[in-house]
Amino acid sequence: MATDFDAIVVGAGHNGLTAATVLAKNGLSVLCVEKNNWPGGMAATKELFKGFKHNVGAWGMLVFRDEMLKRLELEKYGLKLHRPRSSYCTFGAPEDVPFVGYTDTTEITEHLMKDHGPDALEGLAGLYNFLQKFKAVVDKDLFTEPRPLDRLIAEAPDDETKSIILKVFQGSAIDIIRQFFPDPKKHRIIQGSLCASAIDGTHKGPFTPGSGLSLAYHYTMGDAYDFRTPKGGIGAFSQSLVRAFEDRGGKIKYRAPVKRLLIEKGKAAGVQLKNGEKISARVVLSSIDAYATFIGLAGEEHLPSDFVNAVKEVEYQNGYIQVHMTLKEMPEFTGHVAFANENNIRWIMAYIPSPEHLARCWEQYRQGQVPDDPVAYCGFPSVLDPSLAPEGYYTCTLFSHYFPYHTPPGKHKELSRLMAERAIDQIARYAPNFRAAIMDKAVLTQQYFESTYGVTGGDFASGLIHPGQMWNNRPVPGWGGYATPIKNLYMCGSACHPGPGITCVPGWNGAQRVLADWKR
Repeated sequence: MATDFDAIVVGAGHNGLTAATVLAKNGLSVLCVEKNNWPGGMAATKELFKGFKHNVGAWGMLVFRDEMLKRLELEKYGLKLHRPRSSYCTFGAPEDVPFVGYTDTTEITEHLMKDHGPDALEGLAGLYNFLQKFKAVVDKDLFTEPRPLDRLIAEAPDDETKSIILKVFQGSAIDIIRQFFPDPKKHRIIQGSLCASAIDGTHKGPFTPGSGLSLAYHYTMGDAYDFRTPKGGIGAFSQSLVRAFEDRGGKIKYRAPVKRLLIEKGKAAGVQLKNGEKISARVVLSSIDAYATFIGLAGEEHLPSDFVNAVKEVEYQNGYIQVHMTLKEMPEFTGHVAFANENNIRWIMAYIPSPEHLARCWEQYRQGQVPDDPVAYCGFPSVLDPSLAPEGYYTCTLFSHYFPYHTPPGKHKELSRLMAERAIDQIARYAPNFRAAIMDKAVLTQQYFESTYGVTGGDFASGLIHPGQMWNNRPVPGWGGYATPIKNLYMCGSACHPGPGITCVPGWNGAQRVLADWKR
């Protein structure tokens, strides 16, 4: 029986587009259906205010590997990446020396020696070596179905590596960091900066067991944790994928939200859109999260009960705010961070005083409170890429963890504005002209991303970076190989191994599984 397409991919995010491109390159007729009228999912650049372009959702290539540029030939399709001199400037109290994440090895070495001392350099070098030993093991499973954790440990080359794997999967971020920075007060800015990565995409604090895996993931998934940005905004990355896909004969259907998957005799046979249109295909790939795919689109009646229960156990509890602003002038930092005004170090300023500070925010968040002293990561993308704002003006995006996941009825907007103001205060305290420079402001929370992009709970990780939800347990235990209990239905998004962030690897791997089965 003839079908409309060989393959339908649900969702035109970067992983969905990656899977679609790989399949189209291998001769399949492919349709990508997207609920919104733009590609990229949570990696889109939008004009929230006239003349200003903001990265809504993801904003940088933090965990990306250049290998994927070559595999997908993205530079051929117009992608240009900018690697800044520094990835961030983390600061806290005036008595603590700020930590600048210079991307050049020589420069960051000199900064550590001069401003933080040889013990700081030794500590970071020790942590780097620790993480590289972890990376050497897990990289073997990057482009394949991951081995179970017990095999990973059993096949480790030596006892030290086995110990490292166990500490990463079972320990907290602090368990790992304090191995190299034993004094809680000394170098607490560096420690706080490291902890910020450890809590990203989790429902944990830096002292919570299991947060060590997120720390390791962020520092080993990519080539270098150096915050590269595409020229033209993160949306330019997604557009390059669109061009690669369409150049190979692929088609994208926008404003096409899927109502349900068409399942016939236990096999996926296509999709039905919310407007009633039915489109058939020999295989269907979902780039959205497990809950949205299996409970929302497939239906429990088509799945084994143990699988359904496992899907319902996936944690998506991830509270945060993202504030997009337009500025009439750049903030001028003063005091101990005044040096950041030179050479555009101030393009990302992060107020993270210490691991203990983060832990206090985490405790208030757990109790449903807006942190009274939130951390704040504040970026000014148009400093590096003037095409994002009119001449003489600037874009600004602020991110802060630990906005309450559940808010009382009718209180969400009030509390999100309160947290935004508190986070802005953290920057304005050291850049007195910041508040007066703000012209427009949009405060987005996990609720916005859930309603706009359809991601469960607004979780940008598509399933939190918790040990029980990573590796061969992703998306659920026993199904780490991109296939699903429904024949001809596959997964290809961040809900799969290896996990979240802009990597394109889950999309690539999902497509490879389809091609392997297709040949059989």
